[in-house]
Amino acid sequence: MKTNYEIRDEHGDKTTITLSKWDADVLQTVLPDVHAWVQNKYDRVAEKYPDRTRRAKGDIVRLLASREAEKYPEHQVKLLDMFL
Repeated sequence: MKTNYEIRDEHGDKTTITLSKWDADVLQTVLPDVHAWVQNKYDRVAEKYPDRTRRAKGDIVRLLASREAEKYPEHQVKLLDMFL
């Protein structure tokens, strides 16, 4: 399962970044605004790697989201408990 976040790319056009449902659920429990976090990460990636494709930039944001979610194992356990 996936969770979509609509953001603006470096040209101001609407685009979507898709995170795994698991990562999105964890981030929603620990961050005040996941959408703003995703937008901020995309903006920083686009600034640092302007020559990369949109897909490559999205891949980096997805990797960052996964790493951020992994910082909170206690929330992962709580989410897992909901499904068992």
